Amino acid sequence: MKLNNYQYDRLLQQFDEKRMRARYELEKHEDEVYTKIPRIKEIDHSIASESVSAGKKALMGDDGALTGLKAVIQKLTEEKAQLLKDAGYPEDYLQEKYECEKCKDTGFIGTDPCGCFKAAMTELVFEESNIKDIIDKENFSTFNLDLFPDDLDSYDKDLQVTPYKNMRSVLEKVKRFTENFDNDHRNLLIYGSTGLGKTFLSNCIASELLNCGHTVMYFTTFSLFDMLSKYSFKYEDYPKETFGYREGILTCELLIIDDLGTELTSSFTNTQLYSIINERLLNNLSTLISSNLTLSQIRERYGERIYSRLGKDYDFIKLIGNDLRTNI
Repeated sequence: MKLNNYQYDRLLQQFDEKRMRARYELEKHEDEVYTKIPRIKEIDHSIASESVSAGKKALMGDDGALTGLKAVIQKLTEEKAQLLKDAGYPEDYLQEKYECEKCKDTGFIGTDPCGCFKAAMTELVFEESNIKDIIDKENFSTFNLDLFPDDLDSYDKDLQVTPYKNMRSVLEKVKRFTENFDNDHRNLLIYGSTGLGKTFLSNCIASELLNCGHTVMYFTTFSLFDMLSKYSFKYEDYPKETFGYREGILTCELLIIDDLGTELTSSFTNTQLYSIINERLLNNLSTLISSNLTLSQIRERYGERIYSRLGKDYDFIKLIGNDLRTNI
């Protein structure tokens, strides 16, 4: 799983906060116990001073100092445990409680990420994908191919297929896209009129890749350019926690730009779109774009520079038929 710098720093901060909470709870317990059982405070101070003293003796060549220390600490620890028990406290009341005992909430065992850190990575990636809740409902297992007609009245003369047969072929293509994602970084442009399942297909792909541990970010075209505009022109007012989105757009393994053509086109949006497409191509990162526009409308609206990039480096997938939502 590939995280950008902002995401990685955010995770490390979360684990720092976990350890701080554990330390805070321990200090509360210590204050409580020291007040009720002063002898335990004396024991803790004795253990600390005996350890320092034995350490100095060991440095001076006293080979038996550490062995003697072990016996002293064991005796004091047993007394401490008995005092806690007599007062009705659990024996681990003065121990730090970690959410993950394996790594003690550091996120790492040695230099290897702990299972809890990997789980946190997955949760963060799902959270920042912008479609965490949607993909529970829109995925390949819920895709209903029977919604697409397969009769002569719906036959498309250009593609020479019915909507059903076309979508069956499209499903095979996008499933291959996800299956080969690790080894074949392709890009998709899914286009066709409204209500034919472009967004649903995009969510299916996102769900599959997220569940395989890939980083995916989803934006409608409007939300993408709105965010970039605020980032560019109102940087100081922009919420700090969303700075990572700008980095994520250029570094996530799959970027989904939904509904290209619904935004208010300007030189700014065209420049930003070309920059995103171009930089992701240079970094061998996949992008999925969906649009209600025809190919000729895309060429006319965004210019030859962007269209040539799409034509050269994207697989075009056309959806056909009538708006499915009118039949629901």
